[in-house]
Amino acid sequence: MGNNLYFRYPNLFMKKLTPLVILLCFFLSTQAQTPAIEKLNKQIENNLSNPDSTKIYLFRLLKHAAELHDTVIGKTYSTLGIQYNKLAVPDSAEFYMKKALDYTEKYPLPHAKMYLNLAINYRFGSRYQESLEALDNAMQFYKKAENKEGEGLVYGEMGSNYNYMMNSEKALEYLKKAIAILTEVNNQRELYIVKQKLANLYYNNGDYAFAKDLYEEVLPNFAKNKGLNYYYTLLSYADCLIQLEENYKGAEEALKEVESGLREMNNKEYMWLSVSNLAKVYDATGRTQEAQEAFQKAYDGSLQLNSTRFMEISVHYLDFLNNHKQYTKALSVIDQVKNNTKTSRLKMNAENEIDFLKQTVSTYSQKGMVENSLQSFERMDFLKDSLNTAINKAKSLELQEAYQNGLQREKNLVLTKNNELLVENNNKKDNILLLSILIFILILAIGLVLFLSNKNKLKLQQELVTSLETSQKVLEEKNTLEHELSLERERTLVNKEKELIEVTMEMSDLQNRIMELIAHRENPESSEALATKLKDLLSNNNYWKYFKGKFVEVHPVFASQLSEMFPSLSDSDVAYCCMLKLQLSTKEIASLMGISSDQVESKTATLRRKIGMGDDILGFEKLIDHLE
Repeated sequence: MGNNLYFRYPNLFMKKLTPLVILLCFFLSTQAQTPAIEKLNKQIENNLSNPDSTKIYLFRLLKHAAELHDTVIGKTYSTLGIQYNKLAVPDSAEFYMKKALDYTEKYPLPHAKMYLNLAINYRFGSRYQESLEALDNAMQFYKKAENKEGEGLVYGEMGSNYNYMMNSEKALEYLKKAIAILTEVNNQRELYIVKQKLANLYYNNGDYAFAKDLYEEVLPNFAKNKGLNYYYTLLSYADCLIQLEENYKGAEEALKEVESGLREMNNKEYMWLSVSNLAKVYDATGRTQEAQEAFQKAYDGSLQLNSTRFMEISVHYLDFLNNHKQYTKALSVIDQVKNNTKTSRLKMNAENEIDFLKQTVSTYSQKGMVENSLQSFERMDFLKDSLNTAINKAKSLELQEAYQNGLQREKNLVLTKNNELLVENNNKKDNILLLSILIFILILAIGLVLFLSNKNKLKLQQELVTSLETSQKVLEEKNTLEHELSLERERTLVNKEKELIEVTMEMSDLQNRIMELIAHRENPESSEALATKLKDLLSNNNYWKYFKGKFVEVHPVFASQLSEMFPSLSDSDVAYCCMLKLQLSTKEIASLMGISSDQVESKTATLRRKIGMGDDILGFEKLIDHLE
């Protein structure tokens, strides 16, 4: 009878035997281990907290690959990938984790575990869609092996992914599934981990009080084995204390423990994040100098590491600098961030960039850089609109997917019922024919619904394309108009400057001619009094006021820029620089200001000393020419 059952249900027997076969392979592989392999396994186990050392022993173990079972080789490659993940080298981590999949392909449970590790690596690199695809693959193999515990693990990781994707509803849905399954199979260790993920969900949604309570529940369990998960949880717990502003001392102690533990484990990426959070504690408790030093260390360290947390740390640092009115330093950080986020590794996502732009708006506004501030503000508005559009689109696709799944489920139910009727009523041809007609009508109805849905979708797409084309045309017309206005402004500026120079030359010539008449008068004695009055008139009523009014029309911000850069300059100094801007001669300047040519040269030298340029004549001329 046993043989008959085997031939009738071969797949059932294979499903039951597969785990036993895998265990047997592991057992035989373990028994066949040489003393060298056993020694390496112990060294790997003892050094798991030190990724650099663990890597060396793992590579040595792989040299014995000919003596190891495929599943052991796969696990070794996956563990190697985990070490690179700890060292913030995601590309190498992905390479070795994918290599692990090649060796476990024939073994569902180990294969599922390899996909699970790969999904976690993708999540750490913010590659959430790829992470979800890897988790789908893991779920298929766990279901194939009928492993409920594995399914619970996958649901937990899916919840984490959606949490990072700011999709709280889906995150909560999958975390509840994970908790239900892990409670059913009584896996307390993984249950605590899923509760930690649930705490992360509340943390990301700003419910710090509830998140803190959950962290306090799971931390004692994680503290029994102070691995990465313990330090990550402690890091989030400390941030809850900071956000609640109720226990800065406890937050500081927790963050110092995190920094020390991660430094020892050489996990620099999260170590620098803990230093950044520690800086926030210092700032909140009035230790500004310590806060600045800690922020600078975290900023420099994460930048050098090309950490995915670089943007988060940069935003916190800029917030500190703006709050303490260190706007010049903030400008330097902004420029450095912009230059370094051009790389794909540090490239900003929309949420990062919005937070960054908020800080740049504050910095530019305080520095009087109005145009830069407006550009940042406009970019921030654009990103917010784009995010809202993306969220709406995602929800729309989600609803469409749910609708299509509903239709498919209905279709499957009908087909199943049809098969049952065919088996039970094999001789009732009339009923079968009637049922077939009903099914055909239902399929037609489904096809019609799908057709109308696709038709509406196509119509919406066409309207969107038309709208985009119209927007593009308007934008091109706007750019053309702005270009024409710019050219017109340039022509007007040139004409005004030419007019200003001509008027200045006329004023200078008029004054020179009056001075010449005074110098060459025929009867010096009798006209001495008249000459004196003319000189006083020229001296007291020079043409500077008229000149200044005309100059401002041509160069509206020159004088204000100069005064802002060098507050010690007097109005007379600024007036003199305005004449230099027009490249007037020494004689023309002397006439306009009512002074001698020697006094003009002397004033030039004095002005250079005032602005700290001394004998640097060429540098001074470049400065005057550079200002608008």
